[in-house]
Amino acid sequence: MFRTDDAVSPVVGVMLMLAITVMIAAIVSAAAGGLSSTEKKAPSAILDISVFASKEYNGDELPSMTIRHISGNILQTKDLQLITYYRTPSGTLVKGSLNGQAAVKGNDSCSSDPGFRADKYAGVLFLNDENRFGTETIQDSGSGNANWFGNASASFHPGDLLVTTAQLCGGGSTSNPSMEYLFPGVVFPAEFPAGSVVTVKIIHIPSGQIIYDKDVVVV
Repeated sequence: MFRTDDAVSPVVGVMLMLAITVMIAAIVSAAAGGLSSTEKKAPSAILDISVFASKEYNGDELPSMTIRHISGNILQTKDLQLITYYRTPSGTLVKGSLNGQAAVKGNDSCSSDPGFRADKYAGVLFLNDENRFGTETIQDSGSGNANWFGNASASFHPGDLLVTTAQLCGGGSTSNPSMEYLFPGVVFPAEFPAGSVVTVKIIHIPSGQIIYDKDVVVV
């Protein structure tokens, strides 16, 4: 009798191919799992943004913006970027951006308390919660403060309100420095009438995801 090994080679080949396939699948699965575990997840929150062509503050009518946290996750403002798009009545498209802790200066026409003068600074947006942060929003330098947007301590909780510096003006003030920062080059109030539209986006920087994107009608 004669013995032949001709059938052994195909079987070994198939087993090797299966083993290689299993190894490749395991490597791909591990790599995919590693990528998914390091991916940042964006927080979820319901926000309400209002933009005013003219709102009364301490006896003066000034343009302003408010952002109210209705519900959802606590937002770390240091992780957020606020972007505004606005087309003036003449057709010019204006883009503003705020991320990190940015300061604006007051003006000497702001004669009412708390005295947001030209040599003082405040955040472009700040958390209006004196129970949590006290009343020291106005600073002698632009280095920052605990309730300023972008500060590591300025966490945005449900029920909180972010406001512009119109809150600190009035009593003869003629402008809101925060709105001039967010809408660079716009002439207030002539180029910012009620009924116009501002597109507002808020981006969660670590994940790169947009958590707010709406057209807001100026009132």
